[in-house]
Amino acid sequence: MLIKSFKINKKIFIFTIIIILVVILSIVLFYSFANDEGTSSDDSSSKDYIKWVDFNVTAEAMKLTSKLDIESHNSDAEVKYNWIELLAYLSAQNGGNFKNFKKSDLDNLVAKLDSGEQMSDLTSDMKFYDYYYEAYSAVLSGFIGNYSIEVENSSRKCLL
Repeated sequence: MLIKSFKINKKIFIFTIIIILVVILSIVLFYSFANDEGTSSDDSSSKDYIKWVDFNVTAEAMKLTSKLDIESHNSDAEVKYNWIELLAYLSAQNGGNFKNFKKSDLDNLVAKLDSGEQMSDLTSDMKFYDYYYEAYSAVLSGFIGNYSIEVENSSRKCLL
């Protein structure tokens, strides 16, 4: 007799089968969700987003553009600058490389804006302007704006 009979514990056998089924089901579910590209027909839910950006804007460029932004909003100037738009324009113009940044490039942009040109018109032919604007907005959007500071004034608090 070549075939021997084995005594199999039913509880261990059932437990082993359940474990194997759970592992197989987990693998199938993992790969089905990992490969799911979003079956929704809504375009906003399947929009690509920036996963990585090299933020290498120089301190000089940030200082000059932020100063322009703040001064234009604090004065009665007709043109209000947005430092993120200015940086995105300069970056799109130079391929994201600020090593060759020249103040004259910024001065030329400001002169165009002062003459009545709109940023949307200036950037309509720039392929990567929207990319840089989105990336720089994610990094810089909370740094400059209108803020209130709460201070104590005698026995009650007031906003300045």
